[in-house]
Amino acid sequence: MKFAKPIVIVSSCLEFDKVRYNGQVMPCSIVKELEPFATFIKVCPEYEIGLGVPRDPIRVVKKDGDYRLIQHNTNRDVTDEMNLFSETFVNGIDKVDGFIFKSKSPTMGLKDIKVYSGMKGSPVVEKCSGFFAGKVTSNYNGYPIEDENRLRNNRIRDNFLTKLFLFARFRESKSLHKFHEENKLLLEFYKNDLSGVDEDNYFENILTIMDRPPGVDQILEFFHHLIGDDPILDRYKSNRISFETLKELAKTKIDEELLTQTFFEPYPEELRAEVENDRERDYWK
Repeated sequence: MKFAKPIVIVSSCLEFDKVRYNGQVMPCSIVKELEPFATFIKVCPEYEIGLGVPRDPIRVVKKDGDYRLIQHNTNRDVTDEMNLFSETFVNGIDKVDGFIFKSKSPTMGLKDIKVYSGMKGSPVVEKCSGFFAGKVTSNYNGYPIEDENRLRNNRIRDNFLTKLFLFARFRESKSLHKFHEENKLLLEFYKNDLSGVDEDNYFENILTIMDRPPGVDQILEFFHHLIGDDPILDRYKSNRISFETLKELAKTKIDEELLTQTFFEPYPEELRAEVENDRERDYWK
């Protein structure tokens, strides 16, 4: 199967550039594995506003009800510079299919970023999104946006890659009808009833449909519709086989014409997470 090439905005410090506050590059398996199949647009907001490398760390401080971004060793407030850069960058995005950000970063972190009441020695009073990441999520609500830490989870990874390559297919598609027919089963997996999908707002409908992956009950309902009342559904329900195993078994029970549906191969095989990460390890020596 030929796959569209997703355009992904990524934190520069993940596998690429030595732009972290300590001058390091952070290894990131998902970025490394995805690189041959995607076009990456790298960004490090802190470096871009001139903080330099290495640099004193910055933190989010709540002052008089306002969130400020402050370099706590120098007491330099970079809030205005960061807001301007974030707004300019996001407004200047031409084409994009998804985002991978650095977790725990006061600029790129998606959530759970510590907010302090003041400078050194001050307590954490709440959590928030990073300044840059918050701007992205408000402008690209519904897009595949994750951080490298969450993408270690196989279910989150699968959902992210599924959406990412679907969005890339849509962006490159020349025919809405063809796109819908090729991806119909995948869209039905996320939302059983597609009768209300409006062609005039088709992509907006996709954003809504794929807001979050189906739970176990919805998955069982989908496969019951696909293959009927089959014993393998009981095995999945009782958590005796994985979702990927369920898909592989279902392929042996459906009409051959359905095998071309992107549901069964939503992204390149090479990007599938390993089932047994330590399979070669010898536990008996």
